[in-house]
Amino acid sequence: MRFLYPNMLWGLFALLIPIAIHLFNFRRHRLVYFSNTAVLRSIQQENAKTRKLKYLVTLLLRCLFIVALVFAFAFPYRPDKQLNVNTADNLVGIYIDNSMSMKSLSQRTTLLEDARQSARDLVHKLNPSNRYLLMTNNFEVQNEYPMNQEEMLDQLDRMNPDGPPVPMGEVIDRFVMLTKQQGFETSTLFVYSDFQRNTSDLSAAKADSSMQVVVVPMIPEFTSNVYIDTVWLSSPIVQPGLANEINVHVVNQSDKEVKGLPVSFTMNGSTAASTTVDLEKNGDAEIAMQFVADGTDEKRCSVGLMDHPITFDDSFLFVISIKPSLSVVELGSDSPYCPLIFGDDEQFRYTLMEPSRFDLNTLSQAQLLIVNENANLNETLQQTLLDVVSDGASLVVFASLDDPENNRYLFDRLGLALMETDTNATAAEDLALQHAFFSDMILDLPQHPDLPKVKRHIRLKSNGLATPLLTLQNADPLLLTEQVGKGHVFVFATALRPECSNLADNALFVPTMVKAALLGAQTGKAFYTIGADKVLVLSDISLLGDRQFLFANADRSFELMPATEVRNNKVCLYLNDDLPSAGFYDLIVNDTLNRVTAWNESRVESRMDFIDRAEIESAMKEAGFNVAAVLDITDFATNDWVDAMARQSSQWKLFVLIALLALLAELAVLRFWK
Repeated sequence: MRFLYPNMLWGLFALLIPIAIHLFNFRRHRLVYFSNTAVLRSIQQENAKTRKLKYLVTLLLRCLFIVALVFAFAFPYRPDKQLNVNTADNLVGIYIDNSMSMKSLSQRTTLLEDARQSARDLVHKLNPSNRYLLMTNNFEVQNEYPMNQEEMLDQLDRMNPDGPPVPMGEVIDRFVMLTKQQGFETSTLFVYSDFQRNTSDLSAAKADSSMQVVVVPMIPEFTSNVYIDTVWLSSPIVQPGLANEINVHVVNQSDKEVKGLPVSFTMNGSTAASTTVDLEKNGDAEIAMQFVADGTDEKRCSVGLMDHPITFDDSFLFVISIKPSLSVVELGSDSPYCPLIFGDDEQFRYTLMEPSRFDLNTLSQAQLLIVNENANLNETLQQTLLDVVSDGASLVVFASLDDPENNRYLFDRLGLALMETDTNATAAEDLALQHAFFSDMILDLPQHPDLPKVKRHIRLKSNGLATPLLTLQNADPLLLTEQVGKGHVFVFATALRPECSNLADNALFVPTMVKAALLGAQTGKAFYTIGADKVLVLSDISLLGDRQFLFANADRSFELMPATEVRNNKVCLYLNDDLPSAGFYDLIVNDTLNRVTAWNESRVESRMDFIDRAEIESAMKEAGFNVAAVLDITDFATNDWVDAMARQSSQWKLFVLIALLALLAELAVLRFWK
């Protein structure tokens, strides 16, 4: 045990006061005359022993009271709670949580600036010979090497203020790894964070007994927030001149109702739609806004609201790609039916392709692939079609009645077994109206609908993954659908020839083929999340020749060259460094704009839910960490860090309790000991 204020121990000289009182009894004696003192003499002899014992106990209790009171004012603390700083073999780490929630207002500026200033004060107070590491959510390499005091102060000034939310366990694990790599025997990590519940999980962290942790919780001034969680289009295909609808999910994370909050939708900087929303306390709502787009380019879109002082999640950015036409590729030698649907429509680009002379680039960019009954595909081409579908395209397959074994590899991969050919005339009886494919295509079905009639069909047996959309009277499926990756496959059990069915003449055929094409439209991702999306897969980039990729903002003040890899005929872009902030970034390929991408801050920290000091210390100790102290942000600015550490000790409370008990015991002795 040590004392924070050892000069207070001089107060122990106050023990001389009760000792002097007991040694020199200053009480005046009163003389009383008795006629017979024989009885009094025996009583006095018995009471003298009791009185001396009472005085001795009283003296001890008074001395105990003074000693305990002096010790309490001297502020005792445990020396094992001291930090390992200021030693040659110890590494000092400072972790500053620079996620968006740390930009919340504090009593003075922002939580992030308070943490930065406190870290400066700490570095100034420590021994200049210490070695430091600066940890942030960006994991910047230039900060993760042992620095001296001057370098550390410089890096604190240059610290990136924008970082993605990162689990705290991941940060601590990285610090432990760097400590071992640099050869330090012990380490001390100061943690500055607002300790959001969503990012403070330590269950997966690996505790190190040689590391001390000092926790400095940052307390925000405001904890209420209204934010846009996500957006989506009612129809994934946006075409010029046609109405569409943008849906917005808004969340109110506060104990107050919100009435008439304006929400606006802008497209290329101009307002395209607006509305208002009412939110219950701690509730959410979904709103929809209709719009009509023009042109054929990519639109930089944003949905926003006004909510101060937490503003990082008040807007949501996304890109709408307006396609003037969709690519439809049919594989086969002859097709008199599909060109009637897609050939003369400006919304589609129809191509009939011989399977023996297929073009991989054309296939990979198609929204709808059709395999007619006379197309004989090799296994390589069949697998290529499945790969294109997995990236989001649609595939329609018409079974070959003349050669049921044709394209068997494709059916096997879809989990469909080809049974015998049924030559009995029948008709479709059941239509899956509740399925998402038909639910928005057929609003009302008459009592006796004119469904397709079939003269010949192949009986298909599914392993359970495919869903029947059309079923014949004999319970055989006529149309099956199955999701493969991001795309969909549609299999017809009959052909389009009149001797096989009247499918081509039925009113259901055209909307079914058009809906399949719309589902397969590859619009790409409308938005990305900073820190979460590290890999971008591009399936519409030519693989021929050399390519140089670059991400840049509009004014080219920021540029990032991603690592690239070609895998499965697709280009993968790896973002090893996070983008600096939310916004629109152009993807430039060989000095030519390829597309616009929208990036948003993660909504992980939008819910202002924090863990308190007691929970922080408990969680860290349960995870096995050596928690030296949980300090206040002002401790480093107003006191020496040793003082702040010592104040974490509760031993002074024990001595105050002892002093009170001694005082009460003395009063009891004087009052009740006769």
